[in-house]
Amino acid sequence: VDESRRALAWLAREGGTHGATPARIVVGGHSAGGHLTAMMYTADWRAAGFAAPPFHGGVSLSGLHDLRPLTLFSANADWKLDDAEATRMSPALANPASLPLVVAVGAGETPEFVRQSQLLWDAWPAARPAGAHGILAIARRHHFDVVFDYTDPRSALTQATLALFDA
Repeated sequence: VDESRRALAWLAREGGTHGATPARIVVGGHSAGGHLTAMMYTADWRAAGFAAPPFHGGVSLSGLHDLRPLTLFSANADWKLDDAEATRMSPALANPASLPLVVAVGAGETPEFVRQSQLLWDAWPAARPAGAHGILAIARRHHFDVVFDYTDPRSALTQATLALFDA
């Protein structure tokens, strides 16, 4: 999370010298990347020297937004998440920046990924993009192919993402 925040801060400060338009940065990610995206909304950007968040919007695609259930997962033997850390690293339990966030998930995903997306949507009403009426459930897609909708310029996911640049 800290590395992602530092990378975003660098892009906002230095991106213009490399051809980027820092005022129009949209962050996004899938699965754990969706978690990182949401965590960018919870950062104290003033402490990093910014008057406002250094991005314009975001997309959390099938993200993890409440890490507390992971403390019960067998892989936690390696992760060593305790309840306090899982709570601290759960964006759905934090206050977000008031920037538009597309929350999308494959309609064929496991119920937990759908729940995680709905949880963030419900917890962050200030981050809902104008005109959005709920999470973007992408038909006939699951966790491992939901990103393929970005290959279709007419897909709802692509269109919702592109709209963030114009918001």
